[in-house]
Amino acid sequence: MKGPSTFEYILLVTACLLFALAGLYLLANFSRLFRGTIKNELIRKNLAAWIIILCISIAMSPLSGGFFYLLEKYGWGWTITGQLISSLAATLFIYNPVWIVVENKSLKQLSFIKHNLITLSVLIVTTIAVNIPLSLWMYGEPTVMKYVISNSIYIAVATGLVYGVINYQAIERKRKFDQKELELSRLRELKTKAELDALHSKINPHFLYNALNSIADLSVTDGKKARKMTIALADLFRYSINYSDHNYSTVKEELDMSEVYLQIEKIRFEDQLNYSIRNEEVVSNYLIPRFLLQPLVENAVKHGLKATGKMTEITIEVKKDDPGLAIIVSDNGPAFPDEINPGYGVKSVFDKLDLLFPDQYAVQFCNEPAKQVVIHINKLIKNEPGI
Repeated sequence: MKGPSTFEYILLVTACLLFALAGLYLLANFSRLFRGTIKNELIRKNLAAWIIILCISIAMSPLSGGFFYLLEKYGWGWTITGQLISSLAATLFIYNPVWIVVENKSLKQLSFIKHNLITLSVLIVTTIAVNIPLSLWMYGEPTVMKYVISNSIYIAVATGLVYGVINYQAIERKRKFDQKELELSRLRELKTKAELDALHSKINPHFLYNALNSIADLSVTDGKKARKMTIALADLFRYSINYSDHNYSTVKEELDMSEVYLQIEKIRFEDQLNYSIRNEEVVSNYLIPRFLLQPLVENAVKHGLKATGKMTEITIEVKKDDPGLAIIVSDNGPAFPDEINPGYGVKSVFDKLDLLFPDQYAVQFCNEPAKQVVIHINKLIKNEPGI
């Protein structure tokens, strides 16, 4: 039988180059092939693998003496049919067992070397097991078995090494990516901590100035009240120092510190200030930002008692409000304006909630049915030692 002409060889080499480029492109986009058209993952991956194997096997055909043997003996039709069948067999009986090994969760727990050695062993065994019957069927000569076995081992080892290199590069990329993500996460943590520390450290200097003046006056007229106010002020500043370096406090701790603040103001203004604090026992050990309540209470004193000079009633209430907490600070001072222009204290409340409960809170300024600030925190964080 006459061998292929020069034109046919040129056509073959050109086709092989095109198939090689197509195979490499499809391999690079393997996970995305047919994703929008075939929902079944097994069918989708097998079809993609079959097309890639077919392209690569055709691209490698000039290196195979068997391909030219079939071409010379049976012609183009049988040779191309043989390529289609061998690629399909390689997909069903080589790709699938290797894929099962690669994706096995238990085997993934092994070291990189062990996992890849097992993958390589399966690749060699399945390649030999598929190529021997295919070669007998296509060539019909048992004498080629030694060549088939050695060639199968060579192809399997080469494929396994390529897979190992690609897998190692993927692991390295993931490790470097995770490392960068960890560094970014640490930087974000440090930034958040610095911002929160800045917010915690800024107690209103006017409050401190007025409290110290009141203590100075009381030390002359009423030593017991001066002592009580000094202890309360010390407690408030001890809380602000944050020795434990926590960004959160329990609801109970926040309510206690708000009461300390109100005690100081009540000593200063005597009978012009009354307050009450209510909370459901079940919420006492949930966590909220440190110094969340004090700016709101200070705002109520400032715009109530100080602005009107009349008796001011302040109520603080914390209760369970599915799916989280409701924190309510009410007073009988002047109504909120239509346009709220928050000062530093109220702005710090928003800043803390933005940092610690992003997209998990809402703040309402209400004048009806009562004047109050309501904070809804939609995420519950337990103080485990307290629970």
